[in-house]
Amino acid sequence: MKYLLPVLFRKKRVELGEGHIIAFTLFEHKYLFSIIIYHWKTIKQNRFHSHAFPAIAFLLSGKYEEEVFTKAGVIHKTVNQWLKPRVLPRNYTHRILQADKRTWTIVFTGPWLKYWYEYFEDTKTWVKYGWGRMVLEKTKNIPSEIY
Repeated sequence: MKYLLPVLFRKKRVELGEGHIIAFTLFEHKYLFSIIIYHWKTIKQNRFHSHAFPAIAFLLSGKYEEEVFTKAGVIHKTVNQWLKPRVLPRNYTHRILQADKRTWTIVFTGPWLKYWYEYFEDTKTWVKYGWGRMVLEKTKNIPSEIY
């Protein structure tokens, strides 16, 4: 029931390894869409993650390095083109490495699925999460939704 109500103007710290992200949610309704501004203070995320939603992201300032999990292996990318739209499908599985201290992005999401994945390289484990970061499943196999 709580996910039927929209979230307005929330600030949240998100930690995924060394460093963190400050997420400023302007609007979030999991069944409709969200608008979130991120201030990146990431040094190195300790896991890959997919998303519960498709999104379009815009780099507002700064730059960051990321690793993307693909069928062909892990690919390194530098994200440094300001205001260029980046289409991020739900199965875009990545982790953020070093981010400049002045890195800001804005993300417009579509509706949320009820789950997403994180991959922990140290244990070779995929974890399926539901809303509220509830653990739904753990496996050593790559989920079919990732590709």
